[in-house]
Amino acid sequence: MKTLIHFSDLKHTGQGCIAIPYGIACVAAYALKELNEKITVRLFKYPSCLSDAWEERQPQVACFSNYIWNKNLSYSFADRFKRKFPERIVIFGGPNYPLVPTEQKAFLHMHPAIDFYICREGEVGLSKLLQALQDYGWDAARLKSDRLRLPNCHYLAEGEFVHGDLLPPLANLDDLPSPYLVGLCDEFLADDNLVPIMQTARGCPFTCSYCEQGHSYFNYLALFSIERLKAELEYLAPRAQNSTLMLADSNFGMYPRDVEISQVIADIQRRYNAFVNIIGVIGKNCKERVLEVAALLNVSWLSAAVQSTDKKVMQNIRRQNVSLEQILQVARAGEDLGLTSFSEVILGLPGDTKAAHFKSMADLIDAGISVVRSHQFIMLSGSEAAMPPERHRFDLVSRFRIMPKTLSDYTLWNENFITPEVDEIVVASATLSFDDYLDCRLLDLAVEIFYNEGLFYELINFLLQKGISISAFIIAIYKQLRESDGPIAEIREGFWRENQEMWESLEEPLAFLHQPGVLDRYRNGELGNNEQWLYRVLAIFNHMVELHHLAFDTAYKMLKDAGKYNSTSEHYLSELAAFNLLFKGDLFATANDEQRTFHYDFAALSAIKFNSEPWQYACPTGIVFHFSHTAEHHKNVSAALKLSRTTREISMNLLNQTTSLSELFRQVTVIP
Repeated sequence: MKTLIHFSDLKHTGQGCIAIPYGIACVAAYALKELNEKITVRLFKYPSCLSDAWEERQPQVACFSNYIWNKNLSYSFADRFKRKFPERIVIFGGPNYPLVPTEQKAFLHMHPAIDFYICREGEVGLSKLLQALQDYGWDAARLKSDRLRLPNCHYLAEGEFVHGDLLPPLANLDDLPSPYLVGLCDEFLADDNLVPIMQTARGCPFTCSYCEQGHSYFNYLALFSIERLKAELEYLAPRAQNSTLMLADSNFGMYPRDVEISQVIADIQRRYNAFVNIIGVIGKNCKERVLEVAALLNVSWLSAAVQSTDKKVMQNIRRQNVSLEQILQVARAGEDLGLTSFSEVILGLPGDTKAAHFKSMADLIDAGISVVRSHQFIMLSGSEAAMPPERHRFDLVSRFRIMPKTLSDYTLWNENFITPEVDEIVVASATLSFDDYLDCRLLDLAVEIFYNEGLFYELINFLLQKGISISAFIIAIYKQLRESDGPIAEIREGFWRENQEMWESLEEPLAFLHQPGVLDRYRNGELGNNEQWLYRVLAIFNHMVELHHLAFDTAYKMLKDAGKYNSTSEHYLSELAAFNLLFKGDLFATANDEQRTFHYDFAALSAIKFNSEPWQYACPTGIVFHFSHTAEHHKNVSAALKLSRTTREISMNLLNQTTSLSELFRQVTVIP
């Protein structure tokens, strides 16, 4: 009889649309190839499916992926499996694993249900382990007692840390069977909630210390052949129910052959009407090639992940070989092609300061990037930045928080449990105090509210026409937001409060969850949120009038200080503010229709995205505009009201039903 092996890449129920389990599928496909008729495999993504399968039949070997977003979920299932069937075997693999042997030993000691850990690339290492286990009659205890050293394999034997040599990365990726072409992913392709993944190459030439791919082990480039990729795309296109395709390469778009691959994908898009959304054009250098790839694939977003524009920070994280100027050139050129440019900054990297962070955000805004998003510096176990020498070198201070949307209920063998994930976030260092960290977070919130996704793009474009620095405008708003005593102060205070919902040890947040009523507070959204997302939503839904006062008053002052304010500007801006509030304000009042006369053709200005002097669109006799919500929006608001008890819950439920904030604005029509 064949030995049954389960491979699980579990996702939390509360998390949204994610990728098919491509990584474990690759490992499983290679194991099937190497062990031929000796094993049978099954793959899992959803915890409920794994629970149901284990009720019927338990595998001899249970393999799990270990990522930052599913480590505790995977281990909770593995631990219960091991306690119920101690003679069966649990194997883990994935990047969420320390780099240093002493810490690897500590990890295995803290997770005794794990029999073996496959480090780095998994295909060959796991197959050799499975072959050895078969030779031992699937007796893991006997294999361990012999201290058998297997490549890429770590385990504990009576407290001793045993590990084999690290295999070099695979040079010829076509030696790996395609999990798609052997049919391992068919059930996941039929699930329209799961995004198909394509990997065209492995390795990364960059050495960023905060990233798991920055280690020297990954500083190579191995390729799948074009013929292999064509075959996979031809297989995927008619079967994938999700219209998105994710490119999993670290730098897709940088290399010459990426143009040819993009031509193949574009041909697939045309012939099958498939993969209308492409994610993953993220080449960091080679501007012209990245733009050519973006144009071929008709992507709508172009990423420019900068992380910091400060030279010292870039040096500290070993990112000097990334051309900042090329990244910004790509983003600017993408805007010229009609793409939305997107860039990211990480707050709190080694050597970061308040001034450096403010400058990074300002540099990207002034470069014309459409969306500038700041992330917190999360310590990844498999990154060099998480190693003790790096922590000590920069005096990195971290705190722990419960990861949003990881508090769903799970059931296995009639036992109900929760298993939240916990992030470790850097909140201070030798160069960044905690108070400075909070100030930087408030600036990031100001960018989210007043800059990203164009809530005030009409006003911003007017300021640009007058030569006003937009980064200076946003920083001026941040200062007002920081000092405000008005109604909007509750946004600042709530945001700062939730930014401090963190603990000094890993155990404290888990203990906090067991206090009476705490779990309900997380589940109803009172605790455990993405603070930037939540307080942006609350500000827009509950304080739109105050936001407009803050933005337009700041603009008035800057124009006056620059000597570019007159009665004509005053008249235009007052009408623009009133128009915007009717268009975007009071989003709960779906039954309110209104007509108003304005003296500028805002419909024509909107058609050209306000990229013109407004005086050319003045209409002294007036134009009557009608503002109304769609029936669909009225329906969504009504549904949100029924599901919610507070304006906070209404706001969150309503935005969860949309893909873009602009979908919630009113329709504007001109009355002849």
